[in-house]
Amino acid sequence: MPGQSVPEVCMAGTFQSHGGVALLVTIVGVAAAAICLAKGVQWLREDAECRRQNLSVTSHYAAKGWLLGLWLLVPPAWLYVEDIFLFRHFGKAACFDQFRYAQQIVMHGWTVFVAVLALVYFGREIAGRD
Repeated sequence: MPGQSVPEVCMAGTFQSHGGVALLVTIVGVAAAAICLAKGVQWLREDAECRRQNLSVTSHYAAKGWLLGLWLLVPPAWLYVEDIFLFRHFGKAACFDQFRYAQQIVMHGWTVFVAVLALVYFGREIAGRD
């Protein structure tokens, strides 16, 4: 796919009538990712502050577990829905290879994001420091 030219028909967007759905899901996904990372950093700061003041550290294990679980399940489910339902009904046939390539790139980014999120949320436990 890299180095190949994208057909002109694909440059106007992959979905003819439901492009707004994909854009909305992308915006919501990026915003949710930023919020989850910010929450993880906030929890790390709270834990550090509690350790500095010799206070008991507040446990956020349930919230961390739920957020990480959602990130493990929802993005692949969306990609499945996008592939099976949206693209097959509304996508442009000439753009299928580009669509699959874009999904592959998204999956790689999602994998890295989940790994980073797991380290931010459970890094101390993974390292055996807690």
